[in-house]
Parts: sequence; C-alpha cells; structure tokens
Amino acid sequence: MTKRDPVTTHGQDPESDREFAGLLQQAIDGSLEPNQGPRLQQLMQQVPARMDVWVDHFRLDSYLANEIDRDSVVDLVDLVCDLDPSQRDQATLESRAGGDAEPVSGGQVSDAQVSDAQGSGAQGSNVKRQAASTKWRLLVVAAAIAATVMFFIAMPSWKRLPPSVAPITRFGPVDDSIAMVVQTSNDVWVNRVEPPLLLSPGRLQLESGLAELRIYNGVTLYLEGPVDLDLVSLDSARLRRGKLRANVPDQAEGFTVVTDEVRLVDRGTEFAISAGEDGLSQVHVFDGLVDLYPSGEAPPVEANKRAVNEGESVEIDSSFSSRQANLNLADFPSPAAIDQSVASRFESWRAWSAEFATRPDLLLYYNFEEFGEKPNGRNTVVDQSQFKSINATVVGSELLKGRWPQKKAYGFYRSADRLRVNIPGRWPKLTLACWVRVDELRGVNQALLLTDTFEEWQPHWQISKEGTLKLGIGQETVEASRRLRSPSTPLEDLGAIGRWMHLATVYNSSNKTVSHYVNGIAAGAVRLPVAEPLRIGTAEIGNWLKPRKAGDEPIRNLDGRIDEFVLFREALDAHEIQAIYEAGR
Repeated sequence: MTKRDPVTTHGQDPESDREFAGLLQQAIDGSLEPNQGPRLQQLMQQVPARMDVWVDHFRLDSYLANEIDRDSVVDLVDLVCDLDPSQRDQATLESRAGGDAEPVSGGQVSDAQVSDAQGSGAQGSNVKRQAASTKWRLLVVAAAIAATVMFFIAMPSWKRLPPSVAPITRFGPVDDSIAMVVQTSNDVWVNRVEPPLLLSPGRLQLESGLAELRIYNGVTLYLEGPVDLDLVSLDSARLRRGKLRANVPDQAEGFTVVTDEVRLVDRGTEFAISAGEDGLSQVHVFDGLVDLYPSGEAPPVEANKRAVNEGESVEIDSSFSSRQANLNLADFPSPAAIDQSVASRFESWRAWSAEFATRPDLLLYYNFEEFGEKPNGRNTVVDQSQFKSINATVVGSELLKGRWPQKKAYGFYRSADRLRVNIPGRWPKLTLACWVRVDELRGVNQALLLTDTFEEWQPHWQISKEGTLKLGIGQETVEASRRLRSPSTPLEDLGAIGRWMHLATVYNSSNKTVSHYVNGIAAGAVRLPVAEPLRIGTAEIGNWLKPRKAGDEPIRNLDGRIDEFVLFREALDAHEIQAIYEAGR
C-alpha cells in the first residue's frame, strides 16, 4: 500500500503529533501491532482533539457494517494485522464467509428459483469485490482502528481484557414481559406459532393441549385448549373463550379475570373460571374466596358484589344473574393433569426412541438416557445407533433437565462445556438434527457441531451471530468458503428463544443443496455452486476446541441445552423431518 500524507492533529507537542500520525500510517500500511494499543490510548488522552480524527472515521462503521457483510469491528481488524495470506485465510474463513450462494425460499429448491436468485447474488458479489479494493480497504482500516481506540479510551485499564477480545454491547428494547411459560403438553397454538418463554402483555390462543403459565406476581395459570386469553397486566387477564384455573398466593391478592359476563376479583385463593359461546361464565372456588362484579364495571361497584366461597360453583349470564351450578371439576385444567400428561408424553417418546434407534440410515444417535461404564464411566455418552459405536466424551457439561422433567439434557453455558466425538468417513449426504434450548443469542456464533479444524469440506453447524441456523463448509480460501454460506431464516422470528426447539439441516452433494428446518418447518434452502462429500473427523457438540487465533469469537460454546442429537447418512426430506419433530415435541 502506498504512503499517504500523515493526518494533521492539533496538539501542543509536535513530537507526539508525529507519533500519533505515524501510528495511523501504520494502520493504513497494515502493520499496526496490538501491543501498541496502550500508547494510542495515552496519546488520545493527552490531546482530546486527536479523538475527533478517530471519531470521524468511527462514524463510517455503521455504513461499512451493511456494505461488507455486517462484519464485526474485530473482524475488520483482521485486515489491519500483518498476517501472511495463509494465516489471513484461516483466520477469516467463517466469520467473513459471504453470500454468493443463492437463497431459495422455503424448503424446496428448483432451477427456476436458483435462476431468479442469481441476479441478486451477483450484485452482492460486486459489492464485496468493491470492498476488497484499495479504496474500501482504507475505509475499513479507518473504521476498525477508530472503534479500537474508542474501546481503549472507555477502559480505565488496558489489562481488563486481552487485546484480541473486544467487548460486545447489545442494546435492545426494554424487557416488557410479565409472565413465563413453565411447561406445556401436547400444546397446539393458533397458526402453529409457539409463544416464547417470556410473555409480554397480549393475546394467547391455545387450540388444544395444556399449558402452565407463571405471572411475575406469583399467580399460576393452568390452561387447557381451546382457550383464548389476553394477558393484560401483572394484575389482570381477560378470558375471551375457554377455561382456566388460577392459583393466587397471598402477595397477589386482588388478581382479576374478566369475561364478557363477569369480573372476578381474587381474595387469596384457588379458583377456576370458564367463558362459553352461549353467553355464560362459570366460576368454582377450590380454596378461599372470590368477589364477582358485573363485567362492565370499572372500577367495581361494591354494592353489586357477589361473594363466592370455598366449595361453591356459580353460573353467571350477561345480565349478571347467577345461580348455583353443579360443575364437573375434572373438566378444568389442574397441576396434576399437566404433570400426568407430561409424564405420559415422556414415556411415549421413550418407546419411540427405542424404535427410532434401529433405523439403518443413522450415523449416530445420542438420546442422553444411557451412559457407558467404560472407559470413562458416566463421562461417556452411548451411541444408540446400529451403524457403528461412536460414543461421545463429556467435558465440563453437566446433566440438567430436558424437554420434560424426566428427560436428561446436557448444559453448555461455560467455555469448558463440550462433548467430544470422532466421526470417520466422507458423507455425500448428511442430515444433522437436535433438540436444543437456546437461552440467549449473544451476538456471537454458538456451536452445535464444529469440527476441530475448518479444512476443505469440513462442516461447522452452528447458530450464527445474526441468530440464524447455518452450515459453514471449509474451503481453501475465504472467497471459496464465502460462496458456500447457507443461513436459515432468523430463529428469533419463530419465537423459539428460551424454549425447546428442533433444528435440522440437510446437506445433499448430489443436487448441491443445503436445507434448514426449525420445529419441522422449512426455514430456508440454498443451491450451492459446488458440492463434495463432507468429512467430520474429530469434532465437538456445543463448543469448538481449536478456534482461530485472529479475529473475533475465540469462544463459541452454546448458551443453552441439548437433549437429543442425531446424524443421518442420508438426506432426509421435509416429511421425515416433520415426523421426527412431531414424535419428540
């Protein structure tokens, strides 16, 4: 890169001005060393005017982030560090793998769809080629160094973080949730959209099955579909149709449920209420006392109050006329009913799992219900498949609860947590699937199955920093790997964060496709320009043993749990994946 005039600063010390300008020139030349950071910090603190020079460049980052495949600031520093070409390729194979592969909507890939996508893919390639030009390189360097120096200034001590690690700050909307999903069984929601773990005020429509919700004030609601419910606030809910049961602790006294016919105000109790299509509401008090008022009264008029005591059942019409009722209490959801349904669902899955393990197309199958005694005792996860014993070694991860209270799962919350495997062979077709609970999208890649290295035709199956499911495929160069990128639709859009979900990715070198599925639903497909059999070798579930040393994300452990992991030697179709999801939900 040719020399350019030094940046003019306006400090009081010409010598330090020249030093400052020299450091910037080193950045432009690509020779800036990480250990020069403390000196940059000192120079910036001495003369605030110097910061303005860097801030002006820093403002370019928001623009560059969109033009250069949303690379993080730390990835941009890779362009500044004095690496030889082989190091630079290895350091950036994954994080800067771009989008030359053509996305195809849905799970099916047609030649027409591929043809339609080639125009936009070529346009994206042109943008990236421009980013590699000298002009773009200068802008990238300026933005990267500006962001790095801003980090130096914000840190009271350089030793707080290693020079190669940049803090990630994510600003999002304030959490407005008021309740959480505790457990469900055989639940089907309107439009098959599952609610997230944390519930904000709004409408919930359960078509069938059971659900247990916990409001933050301590109230527990038991729902049995069909039920149509509005969570209004911490202290109130509106039951449009259906039935629910509520357990209200003393500290939540006054919790209110409103139907078209009645306003129920709790006085520290356990009650059941239903709202029917016939214009009648029914109330039963299991324990304690509730007060009933006409539905339209807000605030309620004390003179119109009707008290219902423990053991009483009443029916109320739209005119607020009431009469004693003989209710079948078994028709209302209860804690025991949900627990029994969940236990029954788990036993059904166990029977299915035993049958599933005999499939001839399985490469490996971990259901995390059986553990070997040798050579590592309980640290060995036993492969249930009939193909060849490929057991996994547990490092760090702890056994936790899975999809059901009776089910075992492994947690991956620390940088040490991982399952080690060795999968020999080359596989022209491969289907990867697991049941996973992702507790947070941290703005970094999170491992599902990562090979120790990232050499040619080695897969890295992970949840990307953007919150998509992706299959990275190793190639000789950054550009070649970039052409094979295959992201899914965003996982957050499916409301799956914090809840158990089934993820599956299908690789087929015969027709050069990668297809993704989330909870049995197609979530994106890509036609690859080239495809060869994949090879795995030594790899890890939930982590990465040998991360690259340059750039961002040296740690990629999953932030969540896995309670079932499967590899197939064939490319499963959408119907097969849907059936596996239904059997395990």
